[in-house]
Amino acid sequence: MALLEQLQNDLKTAMKSGDRLRVDTIRMAIDALKKAQMAQVKAAFDAAGGESADAAALAAIDRDQTLTEAAEQETLAKEVKRRREAAELYRKGGRIDLAEKEEAEAAILQSYLPQQLSAEELRPMVQAIIHEIGATGPADMSKVMPVLMQRLKGRADGRLINQVARELLSQAQ
Repeated sequence: MALLEQLQNDLKTAMKSGDRLRVDTIRMAIDALKKAQMAQVKAAFDAAGGESADAAALAAIDRDQTLTEAAEQETLAKEVKRRREAAELYRKGGRIDLAEKEEAEAAILQSYLPQQLSAEELRPMVQAIIHEIGATGPADMSKVMPVLMQRLKGRADGRLINQVARELLSQAQ
């Protein structure tokens, strides 16, 4: 089942059960996916030449084009990250109630994403990539991170990848 379809089914279930937080969070997720889909169509329109394109090029644009699974996951991952960052800011500002709401929304959204790797699961992968690149210390962080982010994108949080890489490069000295 496509992610958008699953979200719509879960929205109906949440509405029937009266789970207000879940309803609001799923509605925001559906809206984010629809906006990403519109952005994809706009990008195709702009690539075809925009307003100055000929009729055949504009007709070739699939306005009902759906997002790929990877694009859907990326969109939801951005929403999760947005919620976590907001929660962090609310905590710093002393608004624990709002921070908890943001964290609850992030948890709901996270349930629609593939399981993220833990630090323990990441260590051997990061170590192998560090060895493959030939990095020897923290100074090589700028060489290591782009490769790590490319290979581990969507499988682990960027902050966690950075933390594990920093730790392993510090030990390599």
